[in-house]
Amino acid sequence: MRIVYISKSIIPSRAANSIHVMKMCQALADNKHNVTLLAPNLKHLYEDKVDDVYDFYGVKKNFKIIKLWHPDSKIGAFIYTISIFLYLLVNKKFNLVYGRFLHGCYISSLFKNKVIFEIHSPIYNLKGHRLIVFKKLIKKKRFKKLVVISKALKEMYLESGCLNNQKIQVAHDGADEVTDFKTKIDLLGDKKNLKIGYVGHLYKGRGIEMIFECAKHIKDMTFHVVGGLDSDIEYWKKYSKNLKITNIYFYGFVSPNQVVNYQNSFDIVLAPYSSKVSVFGNKGNTSKFMSPLKIFEYMSFKKPIIASNLPVLREVLSEKNSILVDPENINSWINAINDLRVKENRENIANTALKDFKNFTWKSRALQIINPT
Repeated sequence: MRIVYISKSIIPSRAANSIHVMKMCQALADNKHNVTLLAPNLKHLYEDKVDDVYDFYGVKKNFKIIKLWHPDSKIGAFIYTISIFLYLLVNKKFNLVYGRFLHGCYISSLFKNKVIFEIHSPIYNLKGHRLIVFKKLIKKKRFKKLVVISKALKEMYLESGCLNNQKIQVAHDGADEVTDFKTKIDLLGDKKNLKIGYVGHLYKGRGIEMIFECAKHIKDMTFHVVGGLDSDIEYWKKYSKNLKITNIYFYGFVSPNQVVNYQNSFDIVLAPYSSKVSVFGNKGNTSKFMSPLKIFEYMSFKKPIIASNLPVLREVLSEKNSILVDPENINSWINAINDLRVKENRENIANTALKDFKNFTWKSRALQIINPT
């Protein structure tokens, strides 16, 4: 099948949505489809010093990337939508349009091909003309279904009454299968101590404060934070200095293709989401409907996970493949970490996590969406 994937993600960038898009395109291609990714040509927003976009994201060169005109102005999205329309008008040999860019998917529905639209936010976030376009899209004959990332998000759309159960598919996020569990990086700090890891952004709702509290109370372990903007890292370094915490280390942003070396080096990993979770740019609150890439990556690397006990995370995590704790209770986090001092406890949780992860690979996700059983 020839698939055109329409995205508004900045590629390359540090945003999780861009990782999601690149991994899904690779997964669709892995399932023997001919895939072309359309993305905006906004060079001033690209990640610096990226010579090979595929290598940066750690994906195969098994799909095409085409950048279309998107001026940096108020009408930029409109121009980009027109660019998509013109591309599809000229390149008519495709069977399916899949995407996360609403206006691009709507324009695609005017052609004689099926359209699948994926969305990671609730309908109440669609306001004004975006809501109008969404309602028009789902009424189109060519519209096949809406893909959402959690059961909680599906319920929000069902409650709105705009779509029935058959038109909404839940597909949690995923990760690639890990083939190298041995390559590690020489982490900072005492090499004899257990190493606690966190990979991700450092903005609001990510529970970074809880990591500092744990480091403050558990001084015979080292804590390692991978990711974050430079400004956020500077803030948290000052924060740790004020608290006189000496066993926490920052590594800054690491490209997706290099994260493997850090993940392999951790003994325990943390996902300390709070009851309000922001996305890239400190925007919104996704705690009720999110599907964090981090969770699946932790599982894929066979790591014992300690995570916040949030309803949406329990769609994937359980007491067998993780330790779920009160997101606001420091004693719960400290007790959970101490429980994992025992190697057998770590191994039991990690092995179960890896076993459960087999249902959440990117390739499996793409297959379930395109060829549901």
